[in-house]
Amino acid sequence: MRPRRATVLVGAPLLWGACGTATAPESWRDWYDQGSPYDVEEPIAFTDQNYDFTGPDEIQDLPIPGDFETWFAEGDAPPPDACDAWSVHPGLPAEISGIVTIHPRYYIKVSGCLPADDRTIDSDEKYYGSYFIQDATGGFFVLGDSKVAHFDMGDRVTIKVRGIKESFDSVMISAHDVLEIDRGPEPIYYRPVSGRLLGPEDIAEVVRVEGVVAAEASGFGEVYLCTGADPDTTLEPDPARGGDPVPACAHLGVTDPPWFKLGIDVELQRRGVTFDPGSHLSVTGPVILSFGDHQIVVMRIGQIEVL
Repeated sequence: MRPRRATVLVGAPLLWGACGTATAPESWRDWYDQGSPYDVEEPIAFTDQNYDFTGPDEIQDLPIPGDFETWFAEGDAPPPDACDAWSVHPGLPAEISGIVTIHPRYYIKVSGCLPADDRTIDSDEKYYGSYFIQDATGGFFVLGDSKVAHFDMGDRVTIKVRGIKESFDSVMISAHDVLEIDRGPEPIYYRPVSGRLLGPEDIAEVVRVEGVVAAEASGFGEVYLCTGADPDTTLEPDPARGGDPVPACAHLGVTDPPWFKLGIDVELQRRGVTFDPGSHLSVTGPVILSFGDHQIVVMRIGQIEVL
């Protein structure tokens, strides 16, 4: 039997199309108006009244490891001699409660497990969801391993602390479980700081400072605020920073009008958040030790007020 041949009618669509009237495509400009720019405010509630609560354990009582040591709760540490300077501490686990004082999206890279017989390997671990927590007794930095924020600034969280580590004069909770989240936002407590440089006593606690924008200290969102009468905001090379230019006010000591350093979050940088030199700002946020400088972490526009 011979196969049947299929017949395709190709002329019909042409005849049908010829019966209509051609129209020009619509312009998307007719669908929407031009809109108008507006500033995002991201308001945050702050207070100068300290918190009146702690968790079962106070933050100020958390054990502090020695230089480059990591302490774990019993059962959470690796086998003996597996990692250099890792050990068990009887003060862990601990259960603390506090207000989250920064959006849990802070990025930091710290060293991980180093074999006891070889400290030359690259053990760096990346944490994308780190944050600060503070109760009536103080604050602490918490390493977070999630790129999804499960709570926000001003929320009250209770966590089980299972590990704490020290790295380059910074102490951080390195292992924890979130036990409870109480949605806020509650006002975030801050201490005003003026007349002195930020120091070790300010680390992980929220402070408020004022100053005049000098210049960007680097391409990483670092900004200096100079204080005092008629502060010198000109740029000078700094040998301590490899000759990189910094504002002259950054060379001043404790006995002179101080300076403050801000760390502007990368997301704010991508949004084009900048401040012209000479702008008078009030900035509120937690303090972190970064490359030898105590700087204020800024992740929301609501942390900055233009005076």
